[in-house]
Amino acid sequence: MPRQAHALVIAFLVASSCGGAAVAPSPTPATSASATTVATATPTPSAAPTSSPTSTPSVTPTPSPSPAPTGPAPTGPAAYCAVADVPTPVAAYADHVRTFLDWTYRLSDTYVPPDLVSATSGGPYIAPRGVETAGAAEILARRGDPSYSTLLSDAPNAAIRVVAYADLAAMRGAAVASGSPLVILSSYRSYGLQVDTFNYWVRVGGYEQALRTSARPGHSEHQLGTAIDFGDGAAAPWEYEDWATTPTGAWLAAHAPEYGFVMSFPKGKTDVTCYAYEPWHYRYVGKALAQSLSESRVTLREYQSSQLR
Repeated sequence: MPRQAHALVIAFLVASSCGGAAVAPSPTPATSASATTVATATPTPSAAPTSSPTSTPSVTPTPSPSPAPTGPAPTGPAAYCAVADVPTPVAAYADHVRTFLDWTYRLSDTYVPPDLVSATSGGPYIAPRGVETAGAAEILARRGDPSYSTLLSDAPNAAIRVVAYADLAAMRGAAVASGSPLVILSSYRSYGLQVDTFNYWVRVGGYEQALRTSARPGHSEHQLGTAIDFGDGAAAPWEYEDWATTPTGAWLAAHAPEYGFVMSFPKGKTDVTCYAYEPWHYRYVGKALAQSLSESRVTLREYQSSQLR
């Protein structure tokens, strides 16, 4: 989409509603939480979805979405911030920018991007064999925990879709040149790996707490192959009071849109993203849209909701 068209979209979005399709009533989540706070809720495992992706694999460029009409200002958490398992209506591999995932909408357990490559070299991605287990990045390991040192360098088997690789490599090169190197802590996650990750957080702090700080299987943006958790190589980003205020975190927040990446879960936006603030989690959407969203301070999830009206 031309830059002007994106600007038109965002002008509409500033006054638009962020709510998604209505779902069955469910308790409203809290608007913020610490990933290591212990809660008392009793874990209740969720059913694994069984549907398949809604399209055949494709690696064509992202199509340009159309402007959306305006609507009333949002009040309270969006309707999709309710626990459910509804297949996301936009699951085409080529239309990944408009694929929305939250507490309600999810991908199938068979969704695997067809064009994954190494996030560090652009070479072939070798999928792990056997049962995957959640690593230090998935469980937000702290200094002194086993495998914490792995968070100070790129994850060895990190993968991303080829459609995002060139811009990712350019961004990482620019970050190094600025003195703020970007470490890739976690990138593509399979459905099975997300099962382990979410179950870990349920064990740590209970089901309700896990919902706020982790995604249930099928609901994670990492399964799309276009989301990355970044670090600075000095410490895990969640160990800082606010990683976005560190030199590397601030550089990324300022320059990521130039390379097509947006922060999925910004501060103060839990009512529209469903999840707690994560200044290290970015998703690739392309340069034009990323810069338009950044300039207008509209979240990707609000933009995606507008495309359904």
